[in-house]
Amino acid sequence: MTVADPRFTAEAITPAGKVIVFDDIGCLASWLTESETTIRGAWVASFVAPGDWLLADSAAYLAPPSLRTPMSSGLIALRVGAEADSVRASLGGTLYSWGEVRVRPHDHPVAH
Repeated sequence: MTVADPRFTAEAITPAGKVIVFDDIGCLASWLTESETTIRGAWVASFVAPGDWLLADSAAYLAPPSLRTPMSSGLIALRVGAEADSVRASLGGTLYSWGEVRVRPHDHPVAH
């Protein structure tokens, strides 16, 4: 898969080591809900530093109202704490935990 913008990238890793790449955090969350595939871990790219990977269940997720993501989930991943608070102060929006993201409705297509 070609990643449109690395700031929104997410991935799941299977027990066999296969990496499944998503170009939007919401697609990963939807896939995990809909798929019966067992995973070893889920990771999301930091919006602030796209080369840095965060464990999906340890990141904070922000949905800024003015930001478009590749598959329209509107979610960005941030480090919990000062980084999330700073970006939220700058862009606005609501902060979510991974558990909240997983149960949040996703109206975008899942291409995986």
